[in-house]
Amino acid sequence: MKKIFLAICFLFLNFTFSQITINGIVKSEANIPLQYVNIGIKNKNIGTISDEKGNFSINIDNTRINELLTFSYLGFEEKTVRIEDIIKLKSQEIILKEKIIQIEEVLIISKKASELKIGTKSYSSMVAGYVRANNDKNNDIQEFAKKIKLKKPSVLLDVNINLFNVKTDTANFRINIYNIENDLPNEKINIENIIVKKKVENGWNKFDLQNFNLKYNVPIFITIEYLPKKMDEEEPFRYSGQLFGESITRSSSLGIWNSKSGLTMALYVTVKQ
Repeated sequence: MKKIFLAICFLFLNFTFSQITINGIVKSEANIPLQYVNIGIKNKNIGTISDEKGNFSINIDNTRINELLTFSYLGFEEKTVRIEDIIKLKSQEIILKEKIIQIEEVLIISKKASELKIGTKSYSSMVAGYVRANNDKNNDIQEFAKKIKLKKPSVLLDVNINLFNVKTDTANFRINIYNIENDLPNEKINIENIIVKKKVENGWNKFDLQNFNLKYNVPIFITIEYLPKKMDEEEPFRYSGQLFGESITRSSSLGIWNSKSGLTMALYVTVKQ
């Protein structure tokens, strides 16, 4: 009798914690696949991104079948769909509608502008930032944020990050700009996606931003997402950091931002003011 009871419990646990795999593709209304779309259950640290051809796959516990899956991509309206409804679709194709973007006011920069480096310009060999983020389960991202304390009209020229233990020749990154709420990143305010495929090396790596016309006059957060090439790939590198300061990260698409004191990412931007 005891063995039968244990068997029933085992079957119940397996049913309760079984997972559903959702496969699909994200496209624009013009039928163009959208790469690196952030996909997830908001604030639950469950997410993934679409690949270079717009395809995505995400594993979700069947207990979350009634929750909402959100699709977020810069320049397009955010879309939220109940997971159960996605499963019922004959073709799991998600269509995002292009957003009408309002052009912001023009910021005037003095002709005698000077260049200034803002952020953390040094690093310690004792501090490491790990690139991978829950990729044993889903092909997701980890996002690192740095507050840039702008006090007057500024043009962002480049962003610089320090890497070590580099094991790859090239890597794909996305750079995001956020406004601030409650001292954390809030909403993306860059108008277009900044996706860079770059040759990387140990030490400082520069990302040129001059073609994106990024002008701000208030404090912002700038963030880095490494875009993985495939699930369960070998860790391609690690981010360098510095002692003291603040570390602000999130370990999943559309997940919760976490703030910790004592360490900070080695990242700075060059601005023209």
